[in-house]
Amino acid sequence: MPSVTPLLVDVYELARERRTIEGDLALADLKRLAASLLRTEGSLRYRIRGEIDEQGRPGAGMQLSATLRLECQRCNQELDYVLRRDAHFRFVSSEDELNALPIDDDDVDEIVGSQHMDVAAWIEDEAILSLPLVPRHDDCRPAVPLVATPDGDDGEEKRPNPFAALASLKAARKPG
Repeated sequence: MPSVTPLLVDVYELARERRTIEGDLALADLKRLAASLLRTEGSLRYRIRGEIDEQGRPGAGMQLSATLRLECQRCNQELDYVLRRDAHFRFVSSEDELNALPIDDDDVDEIVGSQHMDVAAWIEDEAILSLPLVPRHDDCRPAVPLVATPDGDDGEEKRPNPFAALASLKAARKPG
């Protein structure tokens, strides 16, 4: 079941005519992306421009922008993540053609195109792939200290060493 009304486009015609499509998608309507967000107010701005490369192959350039509310994995507070994605794609006609291509580390991704491609789903996929694996502020303290400082003066309540119990068990097992 699609999370947003499909925006169906013939990507080969888009590329051939070098057309541009652009608009906004409500974050609340992008259910798969929304699952990673703290709040879904706002929208995701997109711009897709059809293009033909030097070898005559169809493709497109995609630009995405949004401010996404994520949870910082260090302090558990809200984090405004500024999404800016500029990607280029080359369209192939089938999964077999895609699988036959060598894996290159160039700046162009190959994807299977269609005369009825769901551009909204494609945009959502790219936004999800653009999320950081571990969202965190550049300058925050963990909600729970991970490691005490060597001098023990980190201003936080001391937690017992979980391995201390193992040491006492080991000492109790030694034949005396």
